[in-house]
Amino acid sequence: MASDEEANFSVTFGQLSMNSVTGVIVFLSLIVFSLVVVSFANRIQTRNRLIRQRVQMMRLRIDELEEICAGIEPLLESVFIPKLINEEILDLIHSVKQLDANATFVEVKLEHAKALASKLDAEQRTQPFHRMMPSDAAIAKHKHYLTEAGRVVRRHQALGRLQNDEMESYVRELSWAYLMIDVISHVTQGHKAVNRDDPIVAYGYYRRAQNLLMSAQNPDERRHRMIRELGEILNGKRLALSTDLMPETGFNPKNKPNFSNLSEDDITQLAQIDAGYKAP
Repeated sequence: MASDEEANFSVTFGQLSMNSVTGVIVFLSLIVFSLVVVSFANRIQTRNRLIRQRVQMMRLRIDELEEICAGIEPLLESVFIPKLINEEILDLIHSVKQLDANATFVEVKLEHAKALASKLDAEQRTQPFHRMMPSDAAIAKHKHYLTEAGRVVRRHQALGRLQNDEMESYVRELSWAYLMIDVISHVTQGHKAVNRDDPIVAYGYYRRAQNLLMSAQNPDERRHRMIRELGEILNGKRLALSTDLMPETGFNPKNKPNFSNLSEDDITQLAQIDAGYKAP
């Protein structure tokens, strides 16, 4: 009898022990599984967060490039550089679609970039050629656009999309536009001063424009022509620059300015604008 009870106790104890071990194993398995699930979920959340951040950065860059493209087109005689920038916009849009096919802004941006590409491929301007700036702030902003456009051009050359001579040609075009923003804006302000019969201020703006050209290192042959023609304006022999040099003729004077009565003191004291361009 005692042996049977001992045997039954041993069996019962063994079963309890097995059940306890099985319970511990199941519990540990559940913990491990939960940790794996949490880790996987965290990785997914981290990946999605990084994708959102990347997409947001790319969207900001697209917005910036759109602004640069629109800002430099009126400053350049050709549409080749805006076309390069728009191509970079299209590349970024396709990259965004690969990262996040559900990005809501992509289709609008893509439609706009494709429409612009169609016009630029046909060498159609979307904005008129216009380099007159109304203020120092506008000059600084558009110079920044030209600088950023130069970086885009060099990046395309580094990627093998442009030959070296093409890159140099585009950089020269940007350099000329950079100089012309100041020069054309000063000449325009000089024209405005002539039109309101203010020869002292007009002389100062014309002379400042000439000084900018003389101090520039730009090799463009048009620079020397502009220096000469501005000298003729200052000597009362010319109304305005030749239209091939300055097609922005909206403020061209109708009467020659009279600088003959200006003394050197007048010119030095009242027409000195060497500190920079100031819109009246």
